[in-house]
Amino acid sequence: MGKLRKLRELRELRELRELRELRKLRKLGELGELGELRKLRGLRKLGELRELRELGELRKLRKLGELGELGELRKLRGLRKLGELIGLLYIQFRYTTA
Repeated sequence: MGKLRKLRELRELRELRELRELRKLRKLGELGELGELRKLRGLRKLGELRELRELGELRKLRKLGELGELGELRKLRGLRKLGELIGLLYIQFRYTTA
């Protein structure tokens, strides 16, 4: 009778061990899935960061373009002012020489 009890206990221990191993494997599997999810989220975040970076670059380019346009406008205004000054000087010159 003692042997049967020992065998039964051994079998229960084995079953418990197998259960623990299964739980461990399941946990590992869940951890693996979580890791994959994190990787996917990380990749998505990286993609979003990349898109944001590209947007930032586009904004910078647009700002540069606007600055370029402003610079050209300033140049045009400067040229117009120069033209007005030259015109005024010419008018003054004509009146002083006449």
